[in-house]
Amino acid sequence: MATLTKELFSEIAAISGRRFVVTSTVASAANVFHVVPSDSTYKDECWVYAHNFGTSDVDVTFMWAMTGMPTLSAAVVQDGVDVTIPFKSGRALIFDGALLLHSLSAAVYASQTNAISIDGFVNRIDS
Repeated sequence: MATLTKELFSEIAAISGRRFVVTSTVASAANVFHVVPSDSTYKDECWVYAHNFGTSDVDVTFMWAMTGMPTLSAAVVQDGVDVTIPFKSGRALIFDGALLLHSLSAAVYASQTNAISIDGFVNRIDS
């Protein structure tokens, strides 16, 4: 029988689950916020939220199920998800339980530095 545990994103657990600020503006240096443990039995159901605390709308690209950082723009990254986060719009749900498996990672970059914060959690399924 599978077990489910609630976890923080792996790469921001050191700040106790608080929002982290997206500082990268390019795909090749995107901010990684979660990596699935290498144990192949894990499936991580990820709930990701974004908040724009800047002064204008910001284009944000989430890169999903990566094995490493891309060297090209998001336009050629198959697993990129582009979204515009309006300023003063509140906390927006980006991923509603999307699965990550097998040591894959998730990262983010934005059109403006220091305007978007990310938070959320993982439901880790161990089967």
